[in-house]
Amino acid sequence: MNKYTVMATGLLLSLGLVTGCSSSDGEETATAKPKSGSSAAPGASAAPKGPAYSGPAIPGLAAKPAWSLPRAEAIDLGDTLLFVKDAQGAYARGGGYKDDPVDGTVGTLHSADDQESATLEFRDLKTGEVRKTLTVPGARVAATTWHDGVPAVAVFTRATTESDGLSAEKTTTTVTVYGSDGKELGKAQREGEEFHVHEGHIIEQDGGESLKLTPLDGGAARTVTCPGKQASCSFDPRTKEIDGGQAHAPLITGRYVFHVENATTYETDPEQIVMSDLATGKKVWSTADVTPPAGVKLDDDGKRSSGAVRVLDVRDGRVLTAWGASAFTLDTMVTATYDIASGKQIGGSTTYAYDDYPGDTINTKGTSVFSPDHTLAAATTEQGTAVWQPADGKEVWKQQEGEKSMTPLRFSPSGVLYGSTLQEGGGGEVFLAVDGRTKKVLAKSLPEENVPLFTQQSGYGYISTDEGFFVFPAQG
Repeated sequence: MNKYTVMATGLLLSLGLVTGCSSSDGEETATAKPKSGSSAAPGASAAPKGPAYSGPAIPGLAAKPAWSLPRAEAIDLGDTLLFVKDAQGAYARGGGYKDDPVDGTVGTLHSADDQESATLEFRDLKTGEVRKTLTVPGARVAATTWHDGVPAVAVFTRATTESDGLSAEKTTTTVTVYGSDGKELGKAQREGEEFHVHEGHIIEQDGGESLKLTPLDGGAARTVTCPGKQASCSFDPRTKEIDGGQAHAPLITGRYVFHVENATTYETDPEQIVMSDLATGKKVWSTADVTPPAGVKLDDDGKRSSGAVRVLDVRDGRVLTAWGASAFTLDTMVTATYDIASGKQIGGSTTYAYDDYPGDTINTKGTSVFSPDHTLAAATTEQGTAVWQPADGKEVWKQQEGEKSMTPLRFSPSGVLYGSTLQEGGGGEVFLAVDGRTKKVLAKSLPEENVPLFTQQSGYGYISTDEGFFVFPAQG
């Protein structure tokens, strides 16, 4: 898949550091604060003095960066950017890992075959000041989430017990999750080397039909089962979705967890997505209990003729869905929003013929990219980009026949939509920015590395180019 990734990393400055506490996982170093009465502003000496930016103006961002560093990669922790350097002092560049997210953000930032130490560097998003450093014996450092989708970082370390001549060699992996302030949030150990961490839980396959979810901060494990003929129930770390076959939904979103009923190749009944309370397992909402939106074809028995259905988002007591229009229009989906409490549809629906990203290896039909405040969504359709309002299903605009088809990548907090088109006559892609509300083109030819990533709703965006890593405030 085309990644459209933006690289980031850090530079450990001479800041007058003092040694803090240490644990079995990592040695902590805290940034020294000015003494009482000092005229220097707190952290002023820690502001990085990186390279100057000489690239093109980026719509939605200020003309000059707030701070910069030499080029590398970072994990976005919201109000903090996390950088990693290895034992030789080189900063991690990440990229190319099999489980990297499909949204272009960093997944695994650092990975080492041996158990050499790595330094985690937590920098303030707005100033670049180093808030904390941790030295960890980490084999792998990766982005993850804590409860309620809070950004976090997971450090995986391995230990191997050699064979005594009869017993098999045994490897155990310990994962420790840290928050944006560098404090430990949770820790667990498992046999083997590969398992996934998401929303503060270890996610493990438990047979073909079930997933086991174990909280990292204690508490009973949950089992999510997808019943049905030829049932399949798996977790895709690239999308953070549960996959029951034709049905897809976020595995965990806030206090809710999803599973799929009638998980099958759809011989008799369509698949249904069920949302349950994560703590109790009690069913809260199901596609089986609501009326499919207008545009979804039903058979003679009143059942959906297509088994395809997705949950795109859960927010403010509402569920955003996408339904297969019919069994004979495999790429056409109908989006609609439902109230969780009443089960009633809110607003209208929109119907699009969706198109996958070029070269994509996963099923993304029916998915969308959202603005940070979720007032806008952009879909990849067969004619190009379509923009709509998730709250009421109202279409804002869509590309028309004869226009150059654009694939939407992401929104800025101010509503700028970045996307890509194919260069005429071949030769790769062209990246551009348009107004998400009006479709007005704001930049028609941006270098790929100048397409920014954004941190939640702060308005700040960041890029990494050959010149360096740059963090920009929102456009004034």
